Amino acid sequence: MKATPKYLYTLLLAAGLSACSDSYLLEEPKSFLSPGTFYKSEKDLDAALSAIYRAPQDRYSNMWAAPHWFEWGTDIQEITSRSQWAHHNAVARLNSTFDATLSIPSDFWNYTYRHVKNINTLLANLGDVPITEARKNQIIGQARAMRGLLYFDGVRVFNGMPLLLVPESESVKLNALKRATPEEMYAAIIADLTFAKDNLPAVWTGANDQGRITSGGAAAMLAKVYLTMAGYPLNQKDKLQQARTLLKEFVVDKKYGVQYGLFDNYGDAFQEENVPGKESVWSINFTRGGFGQGNDIPTNYGPLEIYSTKGLAAGGGWSNGLPTDAFYKSFDQKADKRFKYLFWTSTADIPEEYASMYPTPLVFEKPHIKKFRDKLPVNNAERSGKDHNIIRYADVLLMYSEVLNELGDAGAYTYINQVRKRAGLGDLPTMSQEAFRDAMLLERAWELCFEGDRKMDLVRSGKYAERVKAWNPQAATNVVKGKHEFWPIPQRELDISKSLVQNPGW
Repeated sequence: MKATPKYLYTLLLAAGLSACSDSYLLEEPKSFLSPGTFYKSEKDLDAALSAIYRAPQDRYSNMWAAPHWFEWGTDIQEITSRSQWAHHNAVARLNSTFDATLSIPSDFWNYTYRHVKNINTLLANLGDVPITEARKNQIIGQARAMRGLLYFDGVRVFNGMPLLLVPESESVKLNALKRATPEEMYAAIIADLTFAKDNLPAVWTGANDQGRITSGGAAAMLAKVYLTMAGYPLNQKDKLQQARTLLKEFVVDKKYGVQYGLFDNYGDAFQEENVPGKESVWSINFTRGGFGQGNDIPTNYGPLEIYSTKGLAAGGGWSNGLPTDAFYKSFDQKADKRFKYLFWTSTADIPEEYASMYPTPLVFEKPHIKKFRDKLPVNNAERSGKDHNIIRYADVLLMYSEVLNELGDAGAYTYINQVRKRAGLGDLPTMSQEAFRDAMLLERAWELCFEGDRKMDLVRSGKYAERVKAWNPQAATNVVKGKHEFWPIPQRELDISKSLVQNPGW
């Protein structure tokens, strides 16, 4: 979806959206929420659908420091010691200021329902527009896939939220809904993603369709849902078989297309020209320019040292995310080819760009993450045009391997070894099921680090607090098992709705 329909920009401009302030999360896009005057033609539906694709842009980039929210406070990422933002430090360090009044959980809650309401409005008004049944189901499939993603994130963050599946009305008010149980939320998520899987094409062929959600994207996300349900806190092991069926269809049977594969070089998976590409199963479109459509991930990970001396356009940033020492040292720095694509310690590591700018190399405070660097100039107004993968094919292979191990199938080694081979590592030796679990948790960190889901992996493994204590000194003494796996329900929501109950420990 690199060529985002122009209707999106008109719609967002009319809605008065801003990507530079937390306050935009509380604004209602008035034109979007006026179906009586808006939904008249297929062109209107296209505009509304394009706006729905903004949801993951917000989740992974537009909300302030959002790329780090589920990497901070884990075993692999810490925050720079120079950060002066109290709410960032609260999430990264899990300190005493991280409570129900903190702005970040509230921002995430508001973001979720902002987009859910837009999706519900679109779904409720499709019948008023003359389109074919096939086209209608494609629109429904994309919208429901996005709602499934929103609620999947929501249940993993809060372990239960009110489940709003229709537009608000006099008889249906969000603030009057009870908090759904995780099981109730997962039932809705599964229904949404299953419809998307069954009704979306494996490949889109239109000129402006690049990056749209496909049947494969929905299937892979659904497999991740089942894998999550099989872990903490639900521990529904019967879901492993359902995940296995989907992943076998994807990897072995090629039911969702033959277009997926691994790039020969790890770093190629993150080049702008390759996303979306053969490794992209579900990706987010970003567009350099105005309207808040740019990618802020490169700036978030860019070195503060370069920003302080040469600015954002030279590749500088905020140093918001740094690898923990334990994670950095866990790599075989000579054998693992991923290492050179992931980290840099000074401008000398990229001489082709910085030798003339810094004749004497600029050394950073700590190793920095260069995985998402943009070679083109970036600034606050335009940001980067690099797209971002929500699910890569490497993730699908690792999920399939994990499921097979949990089910006692020795075929698990085949798929983790495909990922390791690309990284330049040897095959895993035969080991116990529990040892394989530990190896998988580390392999997922090496392969998928900083892509936005590390906390979710740790939580479902049941080892979140254990790993943080062992690997992250910033949060080690603060993390509490049974509390920090989930965020607090925002105090504002508790004050508004007396039917909500706070999560344990908060």
